[in-house]
Amino acid sequence: MIVVVGAGIAGLSLAYEICRRSATVTVLESDTIASGASGVATSYLEPRLGNTAMRAIEREAMLRWPNYAEHLENISGLSVGFRREGQLEIALQDDLKKFHKDLKARAEQNEPFELLTPQSAQKLEPEISGNIASAAFLPNVRWVTGKKICQALAMAVENAGGQIKQGVAVTALEQTGGRVVLSTNDGSIIDVEKLVLCTGMGAATISGLPADIPQSRAVRGVNLIVDQSPLTSPLTHLIKHHRGNLCPRENSQLIVGTTYEAGETSLDPGPEIVEFLYQNAAPIVPKIRDLPLLKVTAGLRSKVGDGNLRLGRSAIAPQIYYSLSHGGAGFLRAPVIADELAEFVLDGKLGTLTRHHTHN
Repeated sequence: MIVVVGAGIAGLSLAYEICRRSATVTVLESDTIASGASGVATSYLEPRLGNTAMRAIEREAMLRWPNYAEHLENISGLSVGFRREGQLEIALQDDLKKFHKDLKARAEQNEPFELLTPQSAQKLEPEISGNIASAAFLPNVRWVTGKKICQALAMAVENAGGQIKQGVAVTALEQTGGRVVLSTNDGSIIDVEKLVLCTGMGAATISGLPADIPQSRAVRGVNLIVDQSPLTSPLTHLIKHHRGNLCPRENSQLIVGTTYEAGETSLDPGPEIVEFLYQNAAPIVPKIRDLPLLKVTAGLRSKVGDGNLRLGRSAIAPQIYYSLSHGGAGFLRAPVIADELAEFVLDGKLGTLTRHHTHN
C-alpha cells in the first residue's frame, strides 16, 4: 500500500495520478480536505517569466490546465471554478518602471499581452480607479477555486478505488524490514510499502523522519474575502498590481490579497494586517472599504531553503518520498508535478520536466 500524507493540492493530485495507474493509495489528512494553505490560496495560474527548468514546468502545466479542469469536473461531477477571463495588470504612477520592465520581458518571451490606456482598462473594469497610470491585458492567465479542485480530486481518488482518511494525523514513523510503520493520533499502526510526504509545514510534527527529508519554513499568506455584489460592475478579471491582487470568485465574492510574511505562523492575523491589505487595494478599487467583509483567511505556504520545489526520496529510507516547497504555485504546477512524480514513486522513472527538481 502507498500512503500519501496531506490532502492539499500536492497530495491529492499525486494520489489521483497513482490511482490512475491502478495502484492502491490511501491519503491521510490530519484535519479536513484542503484545510491548510490549499483551501485559502488565490490559486491563479500564471507561469512566471524566465527560461529555467521550473518555468518550463509551469508553461507546460498551463497548457494542460483546460483539459485537466474539464477532466476533473467530468469524473467528479463537481465544478472546480476554472476561470478564463484573463488578467489585468495595473500600474500606478510609482509602479511604471517595474510595469514596463515586466512587459518588455513578456515581449521578449512572446508572452501575449495587450497594452491598454487607463480609459480602456476602465471600460473592462469600471470600478478601478481613474488614477491608474497604465494597464495591460494578459489573455492567457486563468484561475481556479482551490478548495473545489481539492474536493474534486478527493472524489476522483475515491472513485478510482483510493481512500481519503480525514482527521488522521501521522505522529511518528519507524523504518523496519524495508517498510515504513506509521503511528497516528487515533492509536492506529499502519504498515506501508511506500510513503509520500505532501504535508508542507505538517511534516515538522512527525517524529522519526530521516535526517535527509528537507525541512520547511513558513511564509504566511493572508487574504480578505469581500462581497462585491454592491458594486455596480463587479470585477470579472483577475487584477494584479504591484501591491497585491484582486481575484473574483463565485457567489459575488472577491479575494483581496495577498501578504507574504516570512516566518509568521499565526493563522489569526491582527487588524493591522487587514488594514495593510485594504491600503494596498484601495488605490486600485476605491470602493473596496465599502464592501462587506465576509472573512479573513490565512494559510502557511511551505518553503525549503532557497524556496525552490523539492521532489524526491530519502537516501536513508528509500521507501519515503516527498513533494515539498510548492509555495504559492502548487495549483499551477499540479498537472505536471503529479503526473511525473507518480511515475517516480511507482517505477523510479525520473520525469522529463521535473528531473532537475527531483532528488533520487
